[in-house]
Order: sequence, then structure tokens, then C-alpha cells
Amino acid sequence: MLNFSFYKAITGMVIALIVLGCSNEINQSENPVNIIFDTDMTTDCDDAGALAMLHTLERKGEANILATVVNNMGEYSSGATAAINAFYNRPDIPVGAYQGDIVGRDAADFFADIAKDKDSYGHSASSRNQFPDAVEVYRKVLAEAGQNEVIIVSVGHLNNLYDLLESGADQYSELNGVQLVEEKVDHLVVMGGHFLPDVSERYPYGREHNFRARGSAQFTGSVLEKWPTRVVISGYEIGENILTGPRLTALDENHPVRYAYEHHPSQPLINGRMSWDQTAILAAVRDPELYWDLSNQGWAEVDEEGHNSWTSDPDGLHVYLIERNNPGPSEIAEIIEELMVDMP
Repeated sequence: MLNFSFYKAITGMVIALIVLGCSNEINQSENPVNIIFDTDMTTDCDDAGALAMLHTLERKGEANILATVVNNMGEYSSGATAAINAFYNRPDIPVGAYQGDIVGRDAADFFADIAKDKDSYGHSASSRNQFPDAVEVYRKVLAEAGQNEVIIVSVGHLNNLYDLLESGADQYSELNGVQLVEEKVDHLVVMGGHFLPDVSERYPYGREHNFRARGSAQFTGSVLEKWPTRVVISGYEIGENILTGPRLTALDENHPVRYAYEHHPSQPLINGRMSWDQTAILAAVRDPELYWDLSNQGWAEVDEEGHNSWTSDPDGLHVYLIERNNPGPSEIAEIIEELMVDMP
């Protein structure tokens, strides 16, 4: 008689083989999910890798990209986002820019180069003041969406989401921000926080870049506290061991995503780069339990300095991803990298 532990191990191996062998076919026969992508597109190339993945998943029929918004105040972050959209033949995707002066910094030179090169990529605007406000884009796109049919993916700071929740009725909707999110958003996927056990092994905790850096800490806790739908969180530890980048050398030298990886100081085309933001895309478009375990329900809380903690609660709206062995980080890296290099 097959014991349960052995059966569970065999089942896990079979699931891993199915995920690896059939990853290109996942969800193609189902309805594509509607995505709003919220990115900082500042200094790390994984934002570009995540957007490349999202375009591939759209082309495969797994996603619809409704909008891309930028949560960084750098002048060229929105332009780089628009350039990547245009390169993938989607210059029509709305791009919203954070117009405040609290969160973020100047984009890396490689993103500025991409944003300014309108001849190569075919986008029409480079600087953030040429784009509409991110909250305006959010409210317009959400107002036009069906009930609970949008998934928001945030791979940067949460200031845009804070401003969305605080927004009032306007020409697009009579609902305030919280009401609009509750009616139109199915769930939110966030790359942020650090969910490893502390020394007491009772509560995961951490202090991660997206939740705390560049003026963002003052907004993070409020968003997680007030967000009215389910939240799936991919912590720092999930993408840390998933290294991608070397296969981008197969792309043309003028490919904007290859350019970002080629000019990142960590030399991702040789060494690989941690794939934090890509995990959020994978968890949003596909069933996250194909790749990771989910925590029990609860609440992620973030203090004013950006430290996150966790409280388990069967009525909580939050869960976080937990790494497992089948598939492990190396297998997930193969899936992510395949989506990053897949071209029309």
C-alpha cells in the first residue's frame, strides 16, 4: 500500500513535470485575465523582464493588458514603459505616470536611453509630464471594466494604490477609490515584503525595498490595511533564488529588455539576475499554486519604517507565497526566462 508521504512526493513531481513540459499551453483555452501593471521601472532590470513576460502571456491568450502605470517620480520611467509596450506592438496600452514628488528617484541610464529612443521603439512620449496621472488612468480603466474582472499587479512602491484608494468621484465613476476597487478588482498581487520566520519562528517579518524605500514606507501600511479585496504577496525571498537573464543574449541587440539587462551593473546576461517582479506576473496570470505554496490567510502589516509582520487570521484577506521544491527556483527560472525571450 502506498503511504501518504510517498504519494504526496510523487504527486508533487508529476505536477512539476506537467508545469515544465506544458507551461506554454497553460490557460490558453481559458479566458484571459485582465491585468493592470503597476511598476517603478527605476533602477532594476527585472521590471523590464516582468513586462516582457506579460506581453508574451498576452500574445499566448492568457492575459489582457489593460494599462501600465508607473509609481516612480523619475522623468524617464514612464517613457521606458511605453517604449517596451510599443516594441511589443502595443503602443495603444495606456501609460500612467506618478506625478508626485515624494516617492522614487531618477531612472537608471539604461531606462532613460530606452525612453528617449522613440525612433527605435515607436512610442510617442518619453518624459513623465507627457503622460496622464496614474490615478486618472486607474480610474478610467477600472470604470470601464466589468465587475471584479481586473487583477492589479504591483511590482514597485504602493503610492499609486494609496492615491487610488484616496480618490473621489470624478468624470469616470461616481464611486470613491475604495468602492471602485471593491467593485472592479478581483485581487491584488504585490511584490514586496520579506516573509521568512524570525528567530522565534512565530511570525514572518522583514524590511524590503518596495515596502520601505525612496519615500514609500508612509503609504505601504495604509494600502494593505484598507485594500478591500484579496491580496497575494510575493516576498523578497521568492524571487531571490530565481536567476534569469543569460538567455536574453538570443534576442536582437536593439531589444529594449535585452538592453536593460545588458547594461545593469550586475551583468545579468552573464550571472543572471534575481527575478522578483517576474514572480508577481506569474502569480497573477496563472494559478500561483502551480509554482508555490500559499500561506494560511491572515494580515500583512507594515509600520512607518517599512517593517512587515504577519498575523494569521482565517478571515484575513492576505496570503503570501512560500517556496517549495517541486518546482523549485531553477525550474521556475526556466519558465520565466522562456516567457521573457519568446518573441512574435
